[in-house]
Amino acid sequence: MVPSSDKGSDGPNKKRKISYGYVPYPAIGFQMGGRPFCITAMTPVDYVGVVGPREEWDPLSGVGTNRKEDKAHRDAIASYIQDTPDYVLNSILLYISEHDAHFVADDDNNQVIRSGVLYVRPGAKFKVGDGGHRTSAYGDVITAHEPLNDEVIERLRTSGQPIVVVIDDDQVRRAQDFSDLQKNAKPLNASIAQSMDRRQVLNRLLIEEVIKAGDVAGFDQGARIEFLTDTPGKLSAKLMSFKAMRYASGTLLIGTSARTTRTWNDAVETTIARVGEEAATGDLIEFWSAYCALPRIAEGLSRERGLAVVREETWLLSANVIYAIAAAVHIVRTEDEDLSIADAVSKLESFDFEREGRALIGTLVDPETGKAATGRDAWGSAAVRMAEHVLPGLKSQAGV
Repeated sequence: MVPSSDKGSDGPNKKRKISYGYVPYPAIGFQMGGRPFCITAMTPVDYVGVVGPREEWDPLSGVGTNRKEDKAHRDAIASYIQDTPDYVLNSILLYISEHDAHFVADDDNNQVIRSGVLYVRPGAKFKVGDGGHRTSAYGDVITAHEPLNDEVIERLRTSGQPIVVVIDDDQVRRAQDFSDLQKNAKPLNASIAQSMDRRQVLNRLLIEEVIKAGDVAGFDQGARIEFLTDTPGKLSAKLMSFKAMRYASGTLLIGTSARTTRTWNDAVETTIARVGEEAATGDLIEFWSAYCALPRIAEGLSRERGLAVVREETWLLSANVIYAIAAAVHIVRTEDEDLSIADAVSKLESFDFEREGRALIGTLVDPETGKAATGRDAWGSAAVRMAEHVLPGLKSQAGV
């Protein structure tokens, strides 16, 4: 070990002379739960060189904190870092032994939070407590682009990755920290997350051109769309969640062929690029305007608490039924390009969406319980039944 001018481990609020030969990192020191913490930052290129190998959790030995690696998740983060110039990632939680690192405050005052320097012994490796997939993704991008010396590696050489360092190497506490962090973290629901993500062109078009522009009167410029939850309550005055609207919109454009979230997103983006944003927006406005004009929906929109009645008496506001309607319109438009979206939807006025009806039994309604069935197969089957209602004989003609 490189000798220092002082021995022992100091908490972040104690003065300590500089350890010559140690690697310095500007930092903010504090305590949390009685342990010394530091917040600092490194370039991603520097960061991957100072962390040890990935440690997967072994409950028998009590070693490690990382869950089993999800390669698809790792690859998705790597693609995001590589393809997004203005990317952003949360801080990564690292651990290091008090024998390998210590914090030196800038002054002698007793403030709880103090600026200073984190000194790390040369060759010492940090252990990743939370952020294993991000760490591996950084490594993948750097390995691929460093030999090219291209703009991606230059961006990583000049970017910072926030780091939270715990000066504590107790394996049991590391594992407990990881468990606590997962329990105390609440991910965004899909409606909020998707409405915030404007990099996806579908989200942008729906928010800016379909909802806010006011061309779909039934949406009331967004007042009738639920953004804060994924499932409006039975007494809600909202038509549907943004999540349901988004998925139905994409289904209208591409149908039901995509089976994973990633392939679905890629297919929607590709379709919008092929037909053009103006044409895609026009189709979406036409579809949602026609949906809101369905007699039961229109009646519900016109009355106080009317949508609660529609929700109680019909399946029309069920997300799975909305998906089925969008899929049915895609099917019939594929078969008959001369049939407009509005005409296709209007032909469903005579389809029996009543909860007491029988049109959806065996597809979206369980024939034994009378309750709604869920899942792609259920609403996909309902879509075929609706498509046949719009174009009688479709099954024999289209082989659906």
